[in-house]
Amino acid sequence: MGAAVGLIGHEDRLRLLDGLLTDARQGRGSVAALTGSPGTGKSAVLRALTAAAADAGATVLSACATEAESDLPHGVVGQLLSAVAGTGRAPGPTADPAAGRPEVLYEALRALGDRRPLFVTVDDVHHTDEASARCLLYLCGRLAATGVLLVLAGRPQPAPSLPLAEVLRHPRCVPVPLRTLSEDEVAAFLRADPADAMDAATARRLAPDWHRFTGGNPRLLHGLLADHRDCGPVRPARPIAGTAFRRAVAGCLRGTEAPVTQTAQALAVLADQVTLTLLARFLGVPERAVVPRLAALEATGLLDAGKLRHQGVGAAVLESLTAEESARLHARAADVLYDRGAEPSVVAAHLVAAEAARTDGGGTDDTPAWAVPVLAEAARHAMPAGQARRAAEFLRTAYKLHDGGPRPDGMLTTLARAEWESDPASVIRHLTALEGDIAGRRPDDGQWAEGAALLLWHGQYDTVARSAAGAGAGDGPRAREVRTALGHLCPGAVRDGTAPEPDAVERVLESVVHALAPPPSVPALLAALLYAGETERAARWRELTAGSAPAGTTVARQAVAAAAAAVLHVRTGSYDTGAAHAERALALMSPAAWGVAVGMPLAAGVRAATARQAHGEAARLLRVPVPDTMFRTRVGLHYLLARGGHLLAAGRARTALADFHACRDLLADWGEPPRDGLDWRTPADEALRRLGRTPDGDPAAVLTQAERRVAMLAAAGCTNRAIAARLYVTPSTVEQHLTHIYRKLSVRSRGDLVRLAGVRPAEPADIA
Repeated sequence: MGAAVGLIGHEDRLRLLDGLLTDARQGRGSVAALTGSPGTGKSAVLRALTAAAADAGATVLSACATEAESDLPHGVVGQLLSAVAGTGRAPGPTADPAAGRPEVLYEALRALGDRRPLFVTVDDVHHTDEASARCLLYLCGRLAATGVLLVLAGRPQPAPSLPLAEVLRHPRCVPVPLRTLSEDEVAAFLRADPADAMDAATARRLAPDWHRFTGGNPRLLHGLLADHRDCGPVRPARPIAGTAFRRAVAGCLRGTEAPVTQTAQALAVLADQVTLTLLARFLGVPERAVVPRLAALEATGLLDAGKLRHQGVGAAVLESLTAEESARLHARAADVLYDRGAEPSVVAAHLVAAEAARTDGGGTDDTPAWAVPVLAEAARHAMPAGQARRAAEFLRTAYKLHDGGPRPDGMLTTLARAEWESDPASVIRHLTALEGDIAGRRPDDGQWAEGAALLLWHGQYDTVARSAAGAGAGDGPRAREVRTALGHLCPGAVRDGTAPEPDAVERVLESVVHALAPPPSVPALLAALLYAGETERAARWRELTAGSAPAGTTVARQAVAAAAAAVLHVRTGSYDTGAAHAERALALMSPAAWGVAVGMPLAAGVRAATARQAHGEAARLLRVPVPDTMFRTRVGLHYLLARGGHLLAAGRARTALADFHACRDLLADWGEPPRDGLDWRTPADEALRRLGRTPDGDPAAVLTQAERRVAMLAAAGCTNRAIAARLYVTPSTVEQHLTHIYRKLSVRSRGDLVRLAGVRPAEPADIA
């Protein structure tokens, strides 16, 4: 940036320093203390004054103190004496700082200043070593009769050490404090930018926001301006805390003392929870010691009303931390906040941040005993509030910090449910643990219902059935709901399910439409119920869900709502709308995340594509992988019917007939008649006609799947012993099946089986 930009707001200070330089040219020396917080333009003013002195013919000598050399005796004086020697007019051997005489520097400068005006600067004077400070103090009292202007530049020091404090308070030392820019000066700053100056109206319009965003700190303004230019060609009206701004914040912090930097870091970590008392507790110092640190930060423009000016400043401070520092500070925040009785979610957030920053991959030996219970409690509060992702983060951290002792009850199922809501595919890794968890619970336990519902979602029917039968009856509403879902989702797993009434289906639909997430088992059941439900009710719900898009809910809830809407619209003939909902449902969750419920959107999408003669789209949907366990469910029935319908429309009648007969076998095995949306007979008859065969019914439809297999093998000429070996059952079981087969089909011999349509050993896969 140009000098003019860097000097905006400092014109009065420059005039004062120019006057002191004029006095030096007239033989009246003086001392000036140029002080400014990091980023306020101290270096720019010093450069401008140095250039002016050189142009006026003065000899310029410069030194710079550093923190690394603050313990090096005569370090600053040595730099100045070396500069004197570099002018070619060295004062002789007495000018040796090691001699320990404070007058050495004075004598060298007076000898040089007698010939021409002398301009001497010491930058970062707050780092000056004690011996050099004594020499500067000696010099201050004797400059009046010399042509020397001494400028001591540094940051403000509330309590500088002796003897530097005596130097800065010397009667002949003229204070020249720098400050941040006012709102009007910010507008002038924006107009003066040589790279991309704004017009007066634009600068005036942006100035208030930019002033609030930076506190008028020139360094922060430079960073903000660079980010603003990088946003071109369409630049935002409001300030953006980009890379350059964050670097500027980091630069300001590097220029402060360690306690001030630590205070800024504490403010960034504590964020909205910060109070003066809490900050002092965090830093481990009395409250009175915090006040000057806050004043130093406020002078830089980083602070406003006791807090970091905005989130961009806080983010820049946190970004400058190492992983180790971040972990330590967040762990400290969690400890202090827990001790002060903060909400579990607030404490838990810091525990999560601390664990995320650690590079060792797990908890530490000093993890407090209260950490895991607090994380579990925070997760339990987050779930009802719709913050599933946050709850999952809390519980994952609890698992990492857990040291092998007993976990809070229900942690596993709460974690699995939270992950189902926020990242459904991640639940798969918990399935084995969930099986063990529900094995030790009663079905009337709410945690059993949660775990069982998740297992049903991923097709673990037998596990849930064994648990439901072995752990006692249980009569809670969630237990009844899961058992009903199990009985109707997979009738082969149990035999005592009762079909829900249409009113119960409507209650489930209400929970979907109003974004009140149903248990994971219910959406899978919903697909089967909707196909067999009353058309008038389905039409009404189709209208209610036509524009539903619960964008504020979790991904899983949005996906379930979209799948339900797809089923409803396809069920009532709105194929275009149904196809769009099905596509959205599949885009929101992967096939693995859907579990067995993937049949909901897939079946709806395939049916819609077939009705629209979009056979390529139907074929694409049918290439989506589905779990084998889905074909034991009602969802699988709808998938088979949809796939068969597509194959029939595509001219593949024989393959389609296999899907329709697979539906027949499942329904027969469950002892249920085909009806409404699960009627396989009409499309099967059409397939038979296309194959040149006359549909004459299917006597074997009354057989169970096991009975059908026995009948097919018997019709093929296999003996009872061969059938038993083939099906891994006993010969007596085969005899019992044949007795039932003969009775159901009204036949007397194996020869009669061959003559019955539908009982043929044509497909080896059907026999296996």
